[in-house]
Amino acid sequence: MKVTAVVVRPSDEAVLVLPSGLPQVEVAEKLWFPDVETAVRALRDQLSIEAVVLTCLDEEPVNYLMLSTGSVPADARWVQDLDDPAVVAARDHLALPADSPETPAWTRPGWYDDVLPWIDEQLARTGVWSQVRSWGLSNVLRIPTAQGDVYFKALAHSSTVRPARADALPLLFAHEPMLLKQLSDERPGEVPAPLAVDEKRAWMLLPDLGTPLRDSPDISLWIDALRGHARLQRSYADQPDRLLEFSCVDRRLAVLEAEIDRVLGPNPATELLAPAERALLPKRAEQLREAITELAAIGVPETLLHGDLHPRNLAVRDGRVLAFDWTDAAVSHPFLDLVTFFEQRSPMSTDPRLKDAYLAEWESYASPADLRRALELAEELGALHQVMTYAHLPDSLSGPSKDSMLRGGVWWLRRILAQ
Repeated sequence: MKVTAVVVRPSDEAVLVLPSGLPQVEVAEKLWFPDVETAVRALRDQLSIEAVVLTCLDEEPVNYLMLSTGSVPADARWVQDLDDPAVVAARDHLALPADSPETPAWTRPGWYDDVLPWIDEQLARTGVWSQVRSWGLSNVLRIPTAQGDVYFKALAHSSTVRPARADALPLLFAHEPMLLKQLSDERPGEVPAPLAVDEKRAWMLLPDLGTPLRDSPDISLWIDALRGHARLQRSYADQPDRLLEFSCVDRRLAVLEAEIDRVLGPNPATELLAPAERALLPKRAEQLREAITELAAIGVPETLLHGDLHPRNLAVRDGRVLAFDWTDAAVSHPFLDLVTFFEQRSPMSTDPRLKDAYLAEWESYASPADLRRALELAEELGALHQVMTYAHLPDSLSGPSKDSMLRGGVWWLRRILAQ
């Protein structure tokens, strides 16, 4: 597929033009726009242009606004004006005031002037840093060091990004740097421990955690991952208020029930459903309320929830599995985490031994039969939990990031309707 780059110069925001026009590169596979590393590398390897992504202007086809960070081809030129829709969109973004809503700081050209010195204060770089991911929710950089790669993450949080409307739904994200610092201090070795944190700006540095669990054929690692996660959840079963203090979002069953009318009623996501699909939502709402009542009665306590526990958010290193990307962390029913863990694109995750291993950790709270019923209910309510997450994201996002979250909400709504 083809990717177009509007590359601007830091000093005056002039646009880079090649003899053929705006820089364009070919990437071998379909690109999900937040995964910018492929495009950044292709721009360097194919056109000798060093740049990082500020924001995605369009995802079909992919157009990025990028910031020049180094060399450009000898036959390139810098221009102030160019009659091109992508350049017009880039200019509109660059003209936004610094405190504009729905606009993360890392989409501004001057942001790197602050973040790179901060990184250098925390560690000694041994090579050139690279950009891994960037969109409305986060910006991730890879930093080479003598001890291995370190990852910098800047996070969208209610303290760093504001919505455009006063009546907007709040961004339901934990303050991941603060949360991981607290959890890793109390449960060392059970969650990633940040190497450095800037709480005010929601920045952190994390060591390389290893390879994705998704790529491992070793079922024992998958079992260890779920057992370890259950034990971590159980260790906070009597401390929901402390988890809220750590910045976990309150997503307990009572909160979820109170949100049903909002997330299944008229809203931007449900409007994207077909009329016949929307007609089914009131009945499903009543069934979900019944499921919440039944699940609560089984007696498994509400505790720490990762919120996005899929096999690509678990990493293996030296035989140890750790979950990362805790932005969706919440206090809720622990079994809701399994709705994202068991996925068809990771066949290992559907091995029945995994459910047995996870449920065995909760047998002090309910009988095996009741635990299996609780898991059935949680798989249904986990989809509702995800719809709630996606319903609260678009009001703090813009452009392709917002559109992506709306599509995600529709996907989970259809999952509810299919159950």
